[in-house]
Amino acid sequence: MNGYFIMLPFQVCLAFCIVFVGCQPTSDEKAQQIEKLKIEAIQLQLGLTLAPEDVHGHLQLGEVFHKLGEREKAIKEFQTALRFDEENAHAQNNLGLVYMDLPLTEAAIEAFQKAIELQADNPAFYNNLGYAYDTDDRSEKAIEAYRMAIELDSEFQDAYFNLAWVYHARGQFEEAIRYYQGALELNTSDSEAHYNLAEVYHETGQLDSAIREYEQALSLVPDDPEIYYQLARVYQKKGDDLAMARYLSLFSEHAEELPRFEDEIQNAKQMKKVSGSNDTDSQVKN
Repeated sequence: MNGYFIMLPFQVCLAFCIVFVGCQPTSDEKAQQIEKLKIEAIQLQLGLTLAPEDVHGHLQLGEVFHKLGEREKAIKEFQTALRFDEENAHAQNNLGLVYMDLPLTEAAIEAFQKAIELQADNPAFYNNLGYAYDTDDRSEKAIEAYRMAIELDSEFQDAYFNLAWVYHARGQFEEAIRYYQGALELNTSDSEAHYNLAEVYHETGQLDSAIREYEQALSLVPDDPEIYYQLARVYQKKGDDLAMARYLSLFSEHAEELPRFEDEIQNAKQMKKVSGSNDTDSQVKN
């Protein structure tokens, strides 16, 4: 996005656990991607034997190793780039990204801060710093960093999303809604922003708005069981048992044989049971 090398909270909706089934690459696709990266790494290494002081080459190789999950090799390449160019802001930023994976949060914060000292007008560096602070439960610092990213680039959609997440986690729902909406103004097809905005509306009892946003998310990721489950819960709160039953059935269909939804599947059965009992009571009374 915007040509920045950034890292987002992975993904900021972890607490709400939305899993986009339709977006997952197949095992064959993953194998092909890994093979391409390995070939790219070999080509870059060959190039660096001819030009060992090529800072850009070391940066590229570090990024490839990072994607391959070879973090120690990635760190070595970024540090080598800094040895030849100690004022390379992107090398510091990329080091921070690897440190976040390990996770070495304090080292990451220090690296992102150094990147900002070297290039204070790069919003992605502030976004990454905000992520590191958020991971370290320093939400005030995270908010400050994300706001700076937005100040530098008013169309930096990721920073809006991440800032919304911090406010959401803090229970500052009005601010969360504001920044999720800001993220969606910049990218209407951001399914996770729709989902998280729906969660805020759901938590604050704005059920019709929650339904609207869940439906928007569902239109973008129609195979995700979590959204069907949450829609069923909202309709249960609205007292619409027919709609609830419809979404519970769709949830069961999509969540079948997925162990991570075991608790939700059991709860769905209970919801159906209670709904069936209510229908029986209504018939008896009539």
